[in-house]
Amino acid sequence: MEFLILGSIIALYIIVMVPIQYGNITETKKELKKSGKTHNEMYDDMSFEQQQMQFNLQGSLINLPASLVAELIYFLRHRKGKVA
Repeated sequence: MEFLILGSIIALYIIVMVPIQYGNITETKKELKKSGKTHNEMYDDMSFEQQQMQFNLQGSLINLPASLVAELIYFLRHRKGKVA
């Protein structure tokens, strides 16, 4: 029973985090296009607070499933030569 409750809480957390991760990925990709910088250059130019926010949002293991799902959704929506 405890595993079911814990699993439900984790699943709910992942579902809530997917739109947040998707928005972060979208804004990061827009900023990369707009600035013409590499990923590392963009992070080097960020303030310490922004770097920590990005690290906590993208680098946390608890956020990894939501990040992967959001990246997949972004890839599917923005791929070149869409069939739909």
